[in-house]
Amino acid sequence: MNSDKLILDLGSHSAKVFKKSDIGIEEVDVLIWELLESEICLPSIEDKIKTLLSAQGPLLDGSSQGTVEAIGTEAMRRSPLLSEHMKEICNNLRIAYRTISQKEEAELLRKAISQSDIPSHLDVINAGNSSIQIITKECEAPYLIPFGIADLNQEFHLLKPPHQRQITTCIKWLSSRLPASLGQFAFTGGEKTYLRHFQIELDQDLYCSRSDFTLLARQLALLDLPALEANSPLDPKWMRSAIASNCVVLAGLIKSGTNKFMPSDLNIAHGFMNQL
Repeated sequence: MNSDKLILDLGSHSAKVFKKSDIGIEEVDVLIWELLESEICLPSIEDKIKTLLSAQGPLLDGSSQGTVEAIGTEAMRRSPLLSEHMKEICNNLRIAYRTISQKEEAELLRKAISQSDIPSHLDVINAGNSSIQIITKECEAPYLIPFGIADLNQEFHLLKPPHQRQITTCIKWLSSRLPASLGQFAFTGGEKTYLRHFQIELDQDLYCSRSDFTLLARQLALLDLPALEANSPLDPKWMRSAIASNCVVLAGLIKSGTNKFMPSDLNIAHGFMNQL
């Protein structure tokens, strides 16, 4: 364990633990905490981080310095108080912490892509809970959208009962805001695990067809929230992002005019850990 490195990706929707070892980088644990959707209880955040780390070994006995690093994203960017509290918690646990900008998120994504199996001709969409980053082959600078899954859930009532969800409006709204140059793309952040869970067959184990994805999205759109959570590949609350995430993919397929996309489990933490 001493040779391993852990990174805590502290997002607005979840806290994820990634491990880098001699065999590569893997996500080893996730905790859903929805910092922007619910009232923040600062003491409970510290308890949750301790619980998350305790599952990874004796990291709270003073040996975590240099072994664990943490990054905070949009929730911390939106709340300086929360950012300072995260820094304080991590300092107490002897963990290096910093809140990164959305531009740095995109650059970490770019670094992760360069070390991944995503073909170089594909654009890449990374939809976080509070922001979206898009890397396109047409433009060197990343395309940054300052809203994400939580914002879509709230604006278009995507966590409401099925008949109240404004899914078509959400897809149209998203499509108008994606880059005009968007081509065939990969969609990151656990999407491959998600589609495998729902037994979607991938062409060459790489690409999901537009028709298969559209059918799955329509089926899930008819389920109420408890039914969605009961069908989760991970933590039940993980599925609270499913409808909005599906809308982003469908908008991307419409905007690009393509008939397939590549689902990927890539995360910005992969880019961060490739620097270690």
